[in-house]
Amino acid sequence: MKYAESIFQRFLSAIFAVSLLSIICGCGESNGGKMTRVIDESGTITSTDSRDPHHSDFAYDAFEFVAGPFDQVSVEVEAVGFSPLLKLVEVSTGAVLAEWDPEYSADDALNYTIAANGSYEARIYALENGTGNYDIAVILKH
Repeated sequence: MKYAESIFQRFLSAIFAVSLLSIICGCGESNGGKMTRVIDESGTITSTDSRDPHHSDFAYDAFEFVAGPFDQVSVEVEAVGFSPLLKLVEVSTGAVLAEWDPEYSADDALNYTIAANGSYEARIYALENGTGNYDIAVILKH
């Protein structure tokens, strides 16, 4: 009987630990996380757009937003006329935090969890010097 009680106590401890982790990291369904669409834009990549010398000089458009620790970011794009590449960039340092290319990703969007308060930029690139129209959405889950 003592062995069964010990297993039950370990089970309860594990459940408590997982629940506490879900609350702390904001990844549980019961955390009441609020989803906010912070960017919902349409645009066009043209040959005269900004160019990224660090990424084959591809043309891109950028959209800035503010996020905080543990915010979950989802960047979605639909492009017509070009193959898109998404990057999430920390504005203050210029560091690329995440990239998404539909050819190499099983996900439908770029997903990332923010580590610190700050300004971030969602960039949409036209690969292979393409041009065309797009719709982009940035959704934050707090």
